[in-house]
Amino acid sequence: MFVGEAAVSSFLAVVIDKLIAGPLLEYARRQKVDLTLQEWRKKLLHIEAVMNDAEEKQIRERAVKVWLDDLKALAYDIEDVLDELVTKANRHSLTEGPQPSSSVGEFLFSAEERLTTSLVDEFGVYGRDADREKIMELFLSDEVSADQKVGVIPIVGMGGVGKTTLAQIIYNDKRVEDYFDTRIWVCVSDQFDLVEITKAILESVTKDSSHSRNLQFLQDGLKKELNGKRFLLVLDDIWNENPNNWSVLQAPFRVGAHGSFVMVTTRNENVASIMRTTASYHLNELSDKYCWSLFAHLAFENITSDALQSLELIGKKIVKKCKGLPLAAKTLGGLLRSKQDENAWKEMLNNKIWDLPADQSSILPALHLSYHYLPTKLKQCFAYCSIFPKGYEFEKKQLILLWMGEGLVNGSRRGETVEKEGETCFHNLLLRSFFQQSNHDKSLFMMHDLIHDLTQFVSGEFCFRLEFGKQNQISKKARHLSYVREEFDVSKKFNPVHETYNLRTFLPLTMPHGVSTCYLSKKVSHHLLPTLRCLRVVSLSHYHITHLPDSIGKLKHLRYLDLSYTAIHKLPESIGMLFNLQTLMLSNCNFLSEVPSEIGKLINLRYFDISKTKLEGMPMGINRLKDLQVLTTFVVGWKHAAARIKDLRDLSQLGGTLSILNLQNVVCAADALEANLKDKGKLDDLVFGWDCNAVSGDLQNQTRVLENLQPHKKLKTLTIEYYYGTKFPNWLGDPSFMNLVFLQLKSCKNCLSLPPIGQLQSLKGLSIVKIGVQRVGPEFCGNGSGSSSFKPFGSLKTLKFEEMLEWEEWTCSQVEFPCLEELYVQKCPKLKGDIPKHLPLLTKLEITECGQLVDSLPMVPSLCELKLTECNDVVFRSAVDITSLTSLIVNDICKIPLELQHLHSLVRLTIDGCPELREVPPILRKLNSLKQLVIKGCSSLQSLLEMGLPPMLQKLDIEKCGILESLEDAVMQNNTCLQQLTIKDCGSLRSFPSIASLKYLDIKDCGKLDLPLPEEMMPSYFASLTTLIINSSCDSLTSFPLGFFRKLEFFYVSNCTNLESLSIPDGIHHVEFTSLNYMYINNCPNLVSFPQGGLSAPNLSVLILQQCKKLKSLPQGMHTLLTSLEILDGVGLAKASIS
Repeated sequence: MFVGEAAVSSFLAVVIDKLIAGPLLEYARRQKVDLTLQEWRKKLLHIEAVMNDAEEKQIRERAVKVWLDDLKALAYDIEDVLDELVTKANRHSLTEGPQPSSSVGEFLFSAEERLTTSLVDEFGVYGRDADREKIMELFLSDEVSADQKVGVIPIVGMGGVGKTTLAQIIYNDKRVEDYFDTRIWVCVSDQFDLVEITKAILESVTKDSSHSRNLQFLQDGLKKELNGKRFLLVLDDIWNENPNNWSVLQAPFRVGAHGSFVMVTTRNENVASIMRTTASYHLNELSDKYCWSLFAHLAFENITSDALQSLELIGKKIVKKCKGLPLAAKTLGGLLRSKQDENAWKEMLNNKIWDLPADQSSILPALHLSYHYLPTKLKQCFAYCSIFPKGYEFEKKQLILLWMGEGLVNGSRRGETVEKEGETCFHNLLLRSFFQQSNHDKSLFMMHDLIHDLTQFVSGEFCFRLEFGKQNQISKKARHLSYVREEFDVSKKFNPVHETYNLRTFLPLTMPHGVSTCYLSKKVSHHLLPTLRCLRVVSLSHYHITHLPDSIGKLKHLRYLDLSYTAIHKLPESIGMLFNLQTLMLSNCNFLSEVPSEIGKLINLRYFDISKTKLEGMPMGINRLKDLQVLTTFVVGWKHAAARIKDLRDLSQLGGTLSILNLQNVVCAADALEANLKDKGKLDDLVFGWDCNAVSGDLQNQTRVLENLQPHKKLKTLTIEYYYGTKFPNWLGDPSFMNLVFLQLKSCKNCLSLPPIGQLQSLKGLSIVKIGVQRVGPEFCGNGSGSSSFKPFGSLKTLKFEEMLEWEEWTCSQVEFPCLEELYVQKCPKLKGDIPKHLPLLTKLEITECGQLVDSLPMVPSLCELKLTECNDVVFRSAVDITSLTSLIVNDICKIPLELQHLHSLVRLTIDGCPELREVPPILRKLNSLKQLVIKGCSSLQSLLEMGLPPMLQKLDIEKCGILESLEDAVMQNNTCLQQLTIKDCGSLRSFPSIASLKYLDIKDCGKLDLPLPEEMMPSYFASLTTLIINSSCDSLTSFPLGFFRKLEFFYVSNCTNLESLSIPDGIHHVEFTSLNYMYINNCPNLVSFPQGGLSAPNLSVLILQQCKKLKSLPQGMHTLLTSLEILDGVGLAKASIS
């Protein structure tokens, strides 16, 4: 019953349940201590009787909370004692060895002494249409003034009012998607870390992780990505009130196109006033009408009409108490979802928590209630999440494994597994809005700031986070410890932990910027941790640890041990004493070649990750781990003492992903059949791998091995690699594999034909790499068991053939691929025949290094992206007829055909590696949609676009064109849009024209190039340039006229050996570089001086001067820069002084 569940204490209930567990009672009777346990249970039941009232009073009365915390500490102690007792009971039942009862009695007596002392679901958004449209009007109007290229719109409102949700529905609006070239979402929270935020923005744009810790490098990269683009950046949950921080962060944004916007959400109007370029948008509470709609949408799911009538009036009264806050309505609606008991609704309505004065708690009463009425299991699981810092993003799998390790989920109900119970708890907390999906990665989750505040309140002193730079005093009641790693974690950092004898959790979170390996003092790993005998969760991942002490085996309670990404060479044999261990992570331990056979004693192990290690085999006894749910890798060993593949037979519960490697070591094919993969129906993904360096043995035996490894029919993905049998198994391609969505066949050199893969009707992705076939014909499609309605490849979306060195013919002219979107044919040098023509949905085609392929390309109306590398001229000429192309990459062509001018939709064109190409014809200027042009590796190119650039071109890259001498003025006669010019490794280039629209100029390895700097040049000559990079170029440059570059934001000069000075030309007075943020000058050995009169750059945040040995003084008036300067670095200078 709902109300009954709420009344049970979340920490005593678990202990009481354990005291009446059958196995423990049976063991206690044999040891003659059952009466003691019964007494414990009576005491706890008496305590529990007063718990319901006390749990409500703890919010208002400090003394009650202290009393409850004492009881909770007591419950933890009892549970630790019981855990040891249960462990003894289970060991006893396994060994049936004699155990004197006196030891158990003494054990319980000592226990007695201890006893007495963060995607938005738009269907769930109500009442925000008007707010959305008002902000949309700001985006699409000209309200941002002409001098503010990038607008900043703050959304200001109290916590829980829906600022993030409003930002989400705007961000995902189709009009926004169409209007902006790039959209970026970053959650900032209360830790305003410039490097981390810039890194997150850059990674969101590039989709690649950056490990750089250099703010200058990150912002340089960001400027390149944003240059000339209209972007929308959402900075969610800003607390920073330092104007300098904002000034530095927003410096790269200025290179974006006019109409770019930054949208920020904040609770603080002071924050908004620092950032905004237009009036803040103040978000008000929802009206009762919309608040009710949101609540009802969640609460009345699957409720009968009779119940609805009686509950509606109560529900509306509850909603009024939510005071227009969507977060409150959402959490309470989720809590009451599908509940039809009227008393439960009334109890929530009349709860005293609603009357809690605001000065007694910063947490909304609705959120207090949402926790108060959670079922016991969910209360525990939720409270544990306070171990994560605010804004931390976590994986579902990671959190469930931690819950398991702490014993918060145990799978005891209805016969469900502990993993399934964890999944259910996670899903229920997500439904109740305690968790929310990350905005940038749907596989990650987080908590709203207010929800995080609630976790900290309910967990109290029991969860503790060590924080860098703070005075950390840990309560002796603390059971769960987390912290952020530093590159060198010294023992002193953990001094406060020495007093927490009953600690259960040791959990490092996140890595320092740009660091892949950290170092932990041995005093911690070898001396401190083994003394904390109650530990259940220990992570040492990403530390440079080479071995563990034998004393690790004394941690009898340990259930979760993470050693991934460590330098561990071997595990101690005492690992076998960790009887309760459920999770053992050893992934990416690159020095680990074996694990001890004692692993076979860990009969409670459920999750064993040994992916990407150097294991040469599996330990004997692995077959005893019958509870294993996940075994990432099974390595078939060649040593006599290693487990054999047939030992997989008893691991019937395996699920998820399993890689079976070194299959060349299977001597007897019957062992593969005995592994019984057919009956392991929980496995989703399988990899069968042979050692690519192994000497081929009995080919027929290997063929039989793969035949005998037939998996179950519900498999989702399959990879077969380095297989050296002579043919693929009969089961591969069987249409009964209805769930198979991805298949990869790689490096199977002895297979001369492909299986009937076309019969796999659910297959969406197919990759065929380094297979020894010469011909691909009808056998590839199959016959669908003779069905007349059969059509092959009915679901296939991506098809890749790569490095098929013997492949000569593809008979496919009559084959239709009805759903294919991407086709890759790469490095197939002998392929001559057809490529498919019936490709109605194809959007991307790559043909690479297929020199004998002379077939014309398919005329596909949907084809947008085409890459042709080292292909026959016939193939390239047919490309100019595909008028739908928006992106074209060509390589190794002698001449650009005139017909290219008909590609009116082309936006990006790359001409790469064409050593015989002598000229780029003027017909390119007719490509009216072209925005990006890359010309690279054309060593014979003498002239470039003498009749002018395409009119809409914005970005031009010229690289490795060794004899190109000049870009004539005529190049710019048709174009006023060029914003970005990159010239690299063009050793003969001497000049390029003035380009008034240019914003970004990057010159590298062009020693003969002269910058267009005539003496009569007007200050407007480079009026738009914001980024200038000169590296190992412009050898004739001795004095750089900085005064002509007034809008520069980023100035980078490196390896300019003849540069002597930065100057402001005569006749120009009072030059102020208000936009300049970064100045980097490196290895200019003849640089002597800055401009006379000083460098007036009030917003300069980074000044780096390196290897400029003749530079004797910094800019005059340097002290005026110190208010804005974030980074000042000087290496290899003369004894410079501040003038």
